[in-house]
Amino acid sequence: MGILEDKKRARIFYKYFSKVYDYINPIFYSSKMREKVVDMAEVGRDDFILEVGCGTGFTTAEIVRRVGEENVVAVDLTPEQMVKAVTRFENSNFLLGDAENLPFRDSVFDAAISAGSIEYWPHPQKGIEEMARVTKSGGRVVILAPREPDNFLVRKFAESVMLFPSTQQCVSWFMNAGLEDIRYVETGPYRFWSKLVVIISGRVP
Repeated sequence: MGILEDKKRARIFYKYFSKVYDYINPIFYSSKMREKVVDMAEVGRDDFILEVGCGTGFTTAEIVRRVGEENVVAVDLTPEQMVKAVTRFENSNFLLGDAENLPFRDSVFDAAISAGSIEYWPHPQKGIEEMARVTKSGGRVVILAPREPDNFLVRKFAESVMLFPSTQQCVSWFMNAGLEDIRYVETGPYRFWSKLVVIISGRVP
């Protein structure tokens, strides 16, 4: 388990990293990648959407553009990150919460999206199951995860910090959560970095 696959350490890290996050994040996570994440959720204009691990609101912005502020509920574990999103989207609903224990009833949302959060979850399978639980039948669960590096030495270093799952591992988690019609794409922000992440989508039966 990586250093940041611990909720307390992850909160402390983002308490300070939040000060520069908005400058660094676009290097790794482009607007086109963000659009692809929300595309794979297949959301409609008035759908009610959950975002898990909203951070400062980068992905939130694209979700809001598609469904409207009032139809977005966003959860994050770190208040220092989330406060920036709260000021940007005053009509959305933001909650401090744990991806592995979501504070919602079953079958509430039309889709659930998480981009750049799963790498900090100690139990990714549980987080995906929670997203599936709170999503209505026919709705989609979408995760963006940093993809396992191909180079052995880079992979070992990366995994010592946080989770870098393989695409096959992500598919397995989705299947074990009971999700169907599983689709994925490996992508990245640049041509030379074209497989930095995997975006995976599955439908709730």
